[in-house]
Amino acid sequence: MAAEPTNWLYSASNHGADPDYVLKDRLNILKVERDRAKAALERAKQQSASPIRIDPALIERFGRGMREAFTGGSVPFRKAYLQSLIDVVEVDDHSIRIKGRKDLLEKAVLSSRNQEASCSEMRTEWRARRDSNS
Repeated sequence: MAAEPTNWLYSASNHGADPDYVLKDRLNILKVERDRAKAALERAKQQSASPIRIDPALIERFGRGMREAFTGGSVPFRKAYLQSLIDVVEVDDHSIRIKGRKDLLEKAVLSSRNQEASCSEMRTEWRARRDSNS
């Protein structure tokens, strides 16, 4: 536990140290610690903000797979998948805007690399009583 600033300054001055020197030394130490913290923060920002590069062919395959899943997939799958990706649908006289989180869409595209659209489709045939979960 660090001593209060007035305590270490008082203690240093009681032992014959020049208070100005003690304060300058303490200030220099704090500046070094601040610079280290800033550098660590910048490294963390750069790592987290590194752009994800997605191959255009992967985007095309993902789009094709989603079109197939939405035209031929089950209604529960379509609703659940759309709700997981889309936050807002805005409709006006001239356009429709579909808004959602970019990071979720990136994850969905990247996770589709090793999956076929039919593998991710939700199925309900396993239910013993054939009832809904609502």
